[in-house]
Amino acid sequence: MKKILIPTDFSETARDAYAYALDYCKNLGEPCSLKVVHVFMPEAASTPTFIPPVQEFMELKEKTLKEFAHDIALEKPANVGEVETEQLIGFPGDEIIELSKTFDFIIMGTTGDGGFLEKLFGSVSTIVAQRAHCPVLLVPHGAKYKEPDQILYSSSADASDERLIEQLVLFNKPFQARIHFVHVEREGDAAFSKSKEEIFEELFEDGEPPFAFEFANIKSPDIDASINQYAEMEKIDLIVMATRHRSFWEQLFHKSQTKQMALHTHLPMLVLHQGD
Repeated sequence: MKKILIPTDFSETARDAYAYALDYCKNLGEPCSLKVVHVFMPEAASTPTFIPPVQEFMELKEKTLKEFAHDIALEKPANVGEVETEQLIGFPGDEIIELSKTFDFIIMGTTGDGGFLEKLFGSVSTIVAQRAHCPVLLVPHGAKYKEPDQILYSSSADASDERLIEQLVLFNKPFQARIHFVHVEREGDAAFSKSKEEIFEELFEDGEPPFAFEFANIKSPDIDASINQYAEMEKIDLIVMATRHRSFWEQLFHKSQTKQMALHTHLPMLVLHQGD
């Protein structure tokens, strides 16, 4: 059974991600267990008169969460059991990352590029995408589920790691989509040939793979634009990127390409982690 965690803030983007998760399960062909979680930090109102009693506040939050989970899952797939809900108090990113240790997969909405603090620390979705202990599927606002026929895997030296290729092949097993291994080469980058050979060897480790694939090497200083342009040209359905876990301070000062793509892509994006 695949255990899927669906974080929500009750926004329209979160609703889209939840609906996407249900359709994903429907097409997966194996039993799925879903948990919808809402994490919040209570904020003090401007005057005491606007602060509701704690118990009343928690009950209202719980009611909202259950209604959110129930309304969208009215026609849930047969392979999905009762949808579990949970509300937690804390920093959303930290709590979701901790929960991810006991789940196979996270599906959540992206929040887009916001104000100064969001640009500095990253939105909740990009923090989770970088630090979660399981793969994370980020769903942009308005995205509808479509069984992937064309998958773009943004390839690099890190992305050629055999564990990442194994995760990618496992994810693609129900779909057998064509995988495009795309490497954007900037001036001074290491040659792509070694990574290409490693990926090729991993794909054929157990014989010829049951899906089509191809390699593309693009020379450009702008990785985001190049990947999005290629995705549009090749009618890509899903972008897959790899990242490695970093400490808080490493993340603060490291301009992650995965984070940049998560903020700017209009396609669903699957984030894999080295070591998952």
